[in-house]
Amino acid sequence: MLSVDEKIIKKIHSLYDVDKEYWSFSGRSKRTHCHGFIKYPAMMVPEMQGELIDLFLSVREGINSVFDPFVGSGTTMGESIIRGLDFQGVDINPLAILACETKSDSFYLSSLEEKINLLNRRLILDKSEAVEVDFPKIDKWFTPRVKIELSKIRRAITAEPSKWARRFFWVAFSDTVRDSCNSRTSTYKLHIKPPGYLNDTSCCRDLFVRKIESNFNLKKEQRELLKERGLLPRSRITSTVDLQISDIRKKPNKHDYERHDLLITSPPYGDNQTTVPYGQFSYLPLMWIDTKDLRNSVPDNLLLNSSSIDAASLGGSKRGALLNIDRLRGLSKNFSSSMDILLKSNSSGVGRLSSFIRDLDDSLDNILLRMKSGGFLVWTLGNRHISGNKIPLNEILRELLENRRCSFITEIDRTIPFKRMASRNSSSQTMNEEKVLIMTKR
Repeated sequence: MLSVDEKIIKKIHSLYDVDKEYWSFSGRSKRTHCHGFIKYPAMMVPEMQGELIDLFLSVREGINSVFDPFVGSGTTMGESIIRGLDFQGVDINPLAILACETKSDSFYLSSLEEKINLLNRRLILDKSEAVEVDFPKIDKWFTPRVKIELSKIRRAITAEPSKWARRFFWVAFSDTVRDSCNSRTSTYKLHIKPPGYLNDTSCCRDLFVRKIESNFNLKKEQRELLKERGLLPRSRITSTVDLQISDIRKKPNKHDYERHDLLITSPPYGDNQTTVPYGQFSYLPLMWIDTKDLRNSVPDNLLLNSSSIDAASLGGSKRGALLNIDRLRGLSKNFSSSMDILLKSNSSGVGRLSSFIRDLDDSLDNILLRMKSGGFLVWTLGNRHISGNKIPLNEILRELLENRRCSFITEIDRTIPFKRMASRNSSSQTMNEEKVLIMTKR
């Protein structure tokens, strides 16, 4: 009889036999139901995460809870709750948690439709030209007309008495802010548009109304899917969902110890300066959204400027990056050899790599505390380049986990048909492939 690990390997290999590019999901990925609620950087493929979950459900009974320590916009969460699984997600970015809250929030759609109609009426009746927010460099990022139009939308949302409905509106509003600001849409970073394009923004109300309508239809689609599966009694999902705005390097609460059967995640690639700046992407929407509507309180230090969230993320601070470097070298020979190569090139990549691996290593003990013994760990990783040198992040992470008594099961190679990265980014050429590292906690 095959062991569980052998069953996992056999299932993955059988799919390779059918199609060598099976795990690329080229032409098979769509942003349906809750996965289309919000634009967010480097989102995972919903169909892939769903299939991975199904794979583990098929080889072991008793998998009830999924954990994502870098939850982002909630792709893994969305696939977990449509399978009736409990879920916990952690992220340092408040906008990510807001998106996740909306995806898992109440499904009172008749009430929501009525609230949308009242919202639209408030928008039409609002003749005020008062600007509702102020923050550093607001005039750089928004024209006078756009500031007035966004303020009308903000007032209309804050007038809604139900917090769950306001959260739904804020998510749509976040895309409206991004689409109407003066930053280029060709990059997730904040880069000012050329002068001739600053007044090309469409009417903000039109953008917002279209987004609300689209998200309402996606919510209906999500509700029908949950109802078909018997997972939505009394308009609430059967899954227990726990979302936290937190630094995963912090020790979890005791009640979170050994809580989860399955981890599915994709950590940040490890250099916000040249890859995906989640914080920069989120900064302008967070300046307009009333973050008090989130279930979690938002630490003030995360909203100080456009770099605050990225600085608080893994690899965001280079301070002390080379302290205790010998310990990390001892844990991972692949990290050590990568550092030697970067040291020879005398580049800034030494600090960039060491700070990220230091922070990733600091997170692992606290991640594993939340996992049950025998729990599965699934990491989707991009092996990017630093200073022209390919960094084997999958091998480094494997070694860090094996030093914590985790065991390797197998690995999936996948090509990325399309992943939008920062323009003029020499690193973007390296983001056309990923590794899916599968391990287990012993």
